[in-house]
Amino acid sequence: MNERSLPVHGIVITELAVKPEWLDYNDHMNVAYYIAAFDLGIEDLKSAYGLDEAYRKAHQRSTVALEAHITYQNEAALGDHLRIESRILATDGKRLHLCQAMYRGETLLSTQEAMSISFDLAARRSCPFDSALRTRIEALQQAQTALPVPGWVGRTIGLGTPRPAR
Repeated sequence: MNERSLPVHGIVITELAVKPEWLDYNDHMNVAYYIAAFDLGIEDLKSAYGLDEAYRKAHQRSTVALEAHITYQNEAALGDHLRIESRILATDGKRLHLCQAMYRGETLLSTQEAMSISFDLAARRSCPFDSALRTRIEALQQAQTALPVPGWVGRTIGLGTPRPAR
């Protein structure tokens, strides 16, 4: 397991630049690559708490996405330098509630809120995080609890019309 030190503030930073193949016919970053960029941030977050390639191979464990909500505030263009900030808001020992924000400088471009779950790659089913990972996950979460939860976390999507009763 990767034993690199955890960020003091609990936020894992990923830096990258918009590649030519990420552009669409509108000459800005295609929505699929916002998801890809956020996924690179998730990989860095997983590495920070020890779920790196070596751990996956040795233990046959990873995480899988259960749900995600992405917003787009501003467009990204070729060569833009992006910063993705990834946080663990909550965990129950098996699932992670994550939030990520993508910036160009100080300009917020996009946000993602996601739920993922620990996954046994051999059994192809969910499983609890092992104690070493759980300890590091909880340490990351604890390190950023003094920070406010972003206002966009927990938003729903809709046009403001009443929802029919179920």
